[in-house]
Order: sequence, then structure tokens, then C-alpha cells
Amino acid sequence: MKHIIERLGSAILKRDGELSNRRIAVFLLLMNVITSASVSIYIPSMKQMAIDLQTTNEMMQMTIVAHLIGEFFGRALSGPFINFHGVRTITIPALILSTIGHFGCCISASLPFFICMRFTQAVGASVVYIASLSIINDLFNEKEKAGVVGLLELYQPVAWIISPFVGALFGELGNWRLSFFVLMIAQIVGLILFSSCPEKKKRRNIAKFSAKNLVKDYKIVLKNSYFVIYALIPGLFAGGYMIFATSCPFIFVNNSADIALFSAIPLLFYVCGTFVYRYIVRNYSLKLAKKLGVAIYLIFGIYVLYLTVYQTNWNAFYLLSLMCIQCIGSAFLVPVSVLKALESASEAASVGASTVVVFRNIIMSVCISVSAKFSGNIVTIMACVFMTVATILMLVTTRRVIKIRKKKQQKNLQQ
Repeated sequence: MKHIIERLGSAILKRDGELSNRRIAVFLLLMNVITSASVSIYIPSMKQMAIDLQTTNEMMQMTIVAHLIGEFFGRALSGPFINFHGVRTITIPALILSTIGHFGCCISASLPFFICMRFTQAVGASVVYIASLSIINDLFNEKEKAGVVGLLELYQPVAWIISPFVGALFGELGNWRLSFFVLMIAQIVGLILFSSCPEKKKRRNIAKFSAKNLVKDYKIVLKNSYFVIYALIPGLFAGGYMIFATSCPFIFVNNSADIALFSAIPLLFYVCGTFVYRYIVRNYSLKLAKKLGVAIYLIFGIYVLYLTVYQTNWNAFYLLSLMCIQCIGSAFLVPVSVLKALESASEAASVGASTVVVFRNIIMSVCISVSAKFSGNIVTIMACVFMTVATILMLVTTRRVIKIRKKKQQKNLQQ
């Protein structure tokens, strides 16, 4: 076992035990896929889990709620903690906590204990994405950073596509506990490799962390209108997709396998779009990638207008093609938005990263609630459209905000 860990470590680490910049993006992506997969990997086995835990299918939904609540608190607090004490100091204990949560899920014999372990696992796992953005922000130059953030943003689509199928396979091979056992092993390997990486750039180190300092950092980023606009954009994209994924397939498709395929196809377009985005950023510029993203959304808007005016009776093809265009545009604009948000919150970048993720979780939760209310209605489709149109308007508004900021800076220099 020791020999395997050493071989695996040498494949990812340099000889001095430090994560290499060339491989760190893939490592962070895999870590985020592992933590995100825990949300949905056990969904195919929920019926069997309800029997084993002596509860009902309806009560099993509380396990997802527990994860979302734990994730919310973990992400809201991890940014300020990292900002004060550094990435490694906070992330390693968080990964240990997440590993304990996975182990607890493996041995759970009752629903209350399982829910408690899900909450514990989520709190620990939620730190990984914030830590990843902080590491990327510290290690890479501006051009490299743009490409790495694009790769990092693949973690959710990849996890959403793969994890339910992996969970179903583990359910067939053994039982639902095997899914959490495999996630635990993967988390331990990631913890070992991450612990070999020294602190890259230490933040403010204070004797005592206080609520006052936490609020102060959040005030810094939330007062910045430029940051708020860009921080909301990833949430609007994710919210639009969640409306689509949770309701729209059921309007046109009845078979379970077709519903899964219908939901996964746009995500595959997102993955392909991300690699095109990375190529453009690495060989040309981030500005060009942003312009292409806006152009794709203009095409999206024209297509929506055409469907609304000339095709009042939408079918599965129209909706699927619409969402594929939206996901390609998202692949270009989400990394750009995250980067711009972090740049504008340079005084508290980790807190900015937490804010971006918290905004995304809140908007996604609201969108899921809206889609549940209007499920089976064309209003759901239009709500998805309005989400993306709102994003375009926010991008336009950003130009106005930039002009105002430049005028203020010039005025301050003159004074």
C-alpha cells in the first residue's frame, strides 16, 4: 500500500514533494469531482437505503437537504478562515472531517445518524472548491489562471454526469455503502497528496478569528458592485440549468433512461465548450473568449425569439438545442465571471470565492423551488430563458459599472 501511494504521489508531485503547476489543475479538478459526486452518487440506491435505514423514500430526501445546509455553512465560513490562516491550515482538517463523514455514512444504521454524517461530510468537502480557487489565484499568472479556472469549472458537470451511473454500478456490485467507502478512499488519497503541498501564499495571520473580522471581509466584497455583478453570473447560469434539469425533461420525455440522457446532453456540450474556451484563452486572449461567449448568447437570444414567435408549440428538439447553446455560452462566460470577480476582490480573494459559491447555491435553490412550483408547464421553460437573458443584461450593466469606477479613480487622482 505504501509503495502504491509513493508511485501515485510521484506521478502528481515534484521530487521535492510540491504540487507541480502543470498537474495541479487536474488534481484540483479530481478533488472537486470527488467532493461533488457525494451529492448524487447514492440517488440510484435511495429505495434500498430507505429499507436498510428503516425509513421512507420521502424522508431520504432530508439527506440531500442536510448536505446542502452543511455545504452552505462550510463554504460561507471557509473563505474567511482561509483568508486569515492560509489554504493548507484550513483545508487539511476539512478533508479529515469529510473523510470521517464518509466513514460514518458507510456504517450508518439509522437515518438520524446518516443525516448527521452527511452534514459533517458536506461541511468538510465544501472547503475544497474555495481552496482550489485560492491556490489557482496564488500560483498562476493571469493567462494560465483563465485556462485553469475553466478546467476547474468542469467539476460539477462531470460529477452530475458520472456519479449517478457510478452509484448504480456500485449498487449492483455490492450495496449503497460501497459508494461511500470508495469516496472515502479517494478522499484519503487526495488528503495524503494535498498534505505534501506546502503553503504557497499565507494570508493574514491573527491570534483569534472573530465574527467581526468575518463580517468586515464580507462587507469589503459586497460593497464592490463590480464584484457583485460578476459573482451573480455563475449562479444565474447554474440556476437556469437546474430549472431545465429538474422539470423540463419531464414535459417531453417519459422514460427514465431518456430523461437522464436528455439532462446529460447539454452538460456534454458544456464540457466540449470548456476545452474550446481553454484553447482560445491559451492561444489568444481572455477578452476574445468573453466576446465569443457574449456572441453565443446573442445567438441564443435570437433563437429564443424565433421559437417564441414562429414555434409556439415547442418540442423536445427545440428545448434540447436551446439548452445546448446555453451550456456552450456558459462554458465561456462562467470562468470569465469567476476570474473577474476574484480580481475585483483581491483584498479578500478567498472571501470572494466563498461569496461566488454561496450566491450560486442560493440561486440554484430558488430555481429548484420555482421549477417545482411550475413543473410540467411551459412557464418553466420561459423561466430558464429569463435567467439567461438576465445574465446578458448583467454583462451589459458591467460596462456601465466599469466606466463609473474609472471616472471615480480619475477624480481621486486629480484631487
